This record gives sequence, C-alpha cells and structure tokens, in this order.
Amino acid sequence: MLFGRKKKKAKEEEAKRLAAEKKAAEEKAAAEKEANERVAKEKAAAEKVAKEKKATETKKVEKTEPKKENKTQSKPEKTETKPVKQESEEETDVEVEIEEAGKTRKAIYRVIFDKEDRLWKIKKDGAKRVIDSRRTKEEALERVQELSQSQDSKFVVYKKDGKFQKKTNLNLKSTDKGDN
Repeated sequence: MLFGRKKKKAKEEEAKRLAAEKKAAEEKAAAEKEANERVAKEKAAAEKVAKEKKATETKKVEKTEPKKENKTQSKPEKTETKPVKQESEEETDVEVEIEEAGKTRKAIYRVIFDKEDRLWKIKKDGAKRVIDSRRTKEEALERVQELSQSQDSKFVVYKKDGKFQKKTNLNLKSTDKGDN
C-alpha cells in the first residue's frame, strides 16, 4: 500500500508539473504573439513615416519655359523637374565630398566613437578593419590629421552620439569649417 500511495502522489506531482509547463508555454506563446504584433505595428508605422517622408522629398517643382511660336512648326514645351531638398547643407556637402572622393580614389577617414569599447576609432572608407583606436577624441584627431596629411586626403569627424560634427579638407590646411 505504501508504494501505491507514493506512485499516486508522484503521478499527481507530475501532472501538476506538466500543467504548469503547459501554462507557461501558453503564456510565452501569447507574449511572443503580442511582441510580434507590436513589432509589426511599429514596422508599419515606420514604413508609413518613411513613405510620407519620401513623398515630401519627391515633390517636384516644375519649371516651364515659355513657348516659342514658330508658324511653320509647333514644338512641345520643355519641362524641367527638380526634387525639393530638405537636407541640411552640411550633410549634403559631406555626401558630395564622399562621392567626389570615391571618383578620385582618395581616402576619407572617419573618427567615430565606439560605445562598447569606449574608444575613438579611426576607419578608412571601404576598409573592414579599424586603422587606430584612441582613448580621447583629441588623440584620435591628431592621429587622423597625420594620416590624412600623409595620404593627401580628407577626414570626417562625428560626435560621441554618432551625429556629424565636421569635415576637413587638409588640402586647404584647415582643421575647422570656418578656417581657410
């Protein structure tokens, strides 16, 4: 009889454990479903915002030239379309500089803060590896100036939060935007 009671108690405990596991699995599935729905909603909202932004960027200003009347031939009007620009001039200038550097094959160095390592890293466009790492921004700027002077190239500096700070063209012997 003693063994029967132990077996019965063990079966009951096993049933309780299985029920608890099943309940936990159902709760986990429900939480995952909610998370997936939330992510889907956020993604849809982000896509909507991106579409709206793209729509405002692609508004075109049409400029028409006046018709030249020619009695022997009629020519259709020429229309010229220009996209509306909403970017700041600094960011656009940086993009233009990057494109120009890509055409002329000159390197552009970037000084970027790595939050995980807490180091200022110097990278060259197109390279997979980091050229140099420094503890302070001043040390990194000194090093990138040396590199860009030796390579006759440009460098771009970013703030600690990753936003654009300044670009430098050492061909002008300048380290700040305002200096020439």
